[in-house]
Amino acid sequence: MKRILTVLIALLPLINFAQDVQFFQGTWEEVNAKAKAENKLIFVDAYTYWCGPCKMMDETMFHNNKEVADYVNAHFIAYKVECEHDFGVEFARKYKVNVYPTMLMFNSSGQLLEKHLGYNDVQSEFIETFRKVVNMDQTDVYAMDPAKIKMNWPEFYAKNFKDANDPTWKRDKSVDPNIWLDQQTDLFNEVSWAVMYIFNTNEKYSKFFLDNYETYKAKYKFEAQDEINNIIYGFMNTAVKENKPELMTSAENLMQKYFPEDTSGLFYLRLNYMMSVGDNNGLANLMSNYIATNKEVYLGTVNAAAWNLYENCDDQKILQTAISWFQPYLPTITDYFAMDTYAALLYKTKQYASAEEWAIKAIALGKADGEDMAGTEELLEKIKKEK
Repeated sequence: MKRILTVLIALLPLINFAQDVQFFQGTWEEVNAKAKAENKLIFVDAYTYWCGPCKMMDETMFHNNKEVADYVNAHFIAYKVECEHDFGVEFARKYKVNVYPTMLMFNSSGQLLEKHLGYNDVQSEFIETFRKVVNMDQTDVYAMDPAKIKMNWPEFYAKNFKDANDPTWKRDKSVDPNIWLDQQTDLFNEVSWAVMYIFNTNEKYSKFFLDNYETYKAKYKFEAQDEINNIIYGFMNTAVKENKPELMTSAENLMQKYFPEDTSGLFYLRLNYMMSVGDNNGLANLMSNYIATNKEVYLGTVNAAAWNLYENCDDQKILQTAISWFQPYLPTITDYFAMDTYAALLYKTKQYASAEEWAIKAIALGKADGEDMAGTEELLEKIKKEK
């Protein structure tokens, strides 16, 4: 019995390790060599030290998660790139990483296959991202040279990516990329596309992109689709800023033209518009209908809509509706920000006992996660004064 116990104790670290995604420690060249030798794909988690969703993804998906770990470890060489220091800055420039986290998947030859922005905490959808790449045509790659990480970028493009090692670094907001584009003879190559994708361009280049969308989509896949989104949201932002609802209609028409089957994309467009213009009733109805017709909804979306109502709405019926959105998540919730929002809504609807309970829970979780809890602590004091 003693020997069996000793063996089990010795195996415990291995058992725990098996629940984690195994991120390779080494250089980018070594990652590529390992992937080729083992005939595996490459998965890159591109992150920054300050990124909250990156930390959440680490904790919930990559750590102590057998389903995710088993699948990723079996099919991918996993690798982390911190994008504001050293090699990570060059990597961010090359693969146009300016949203965190960004997940990138490469074939065993180091060619980019897929790119996903942000963190989806719905596990079935998260792991499906990896399955899709495993099952896709491994020759259907981005038109980017994997052998050249450092490219001949225009200086304004290179400086757009933060280098935390450079104390003089500062993004130049006065840059006009259209002047540089006017001088280019090839608007389809990797460098020209990088400028068009990262920077807001004028109507001339937006039209050129839309007129040649199929070509850009064939070469740059998700990025081309994302650029459509950038144009759509440009219309939406102008509609908000200039109070021109007709531009929001134009944005919706573009969304339906280029993404006819993407009902969630249209939902998020309308969600952002309603939050921006302060349409509280429309926002509440939109979010409630979306929850009612979707089996799994990203908690971050619920939190964003609910917090917007907390800050901008005094209608008790609407606030109670927002509170109801959290009910399916409460038994297992581990998101400090969502717990803070839930406590704030309870406070605003005068449910002080429950508000106090959830504010205390949020503070405890926030401390464990190293979050700044000053706002929640201030909320807790307000709650106590009302009790």
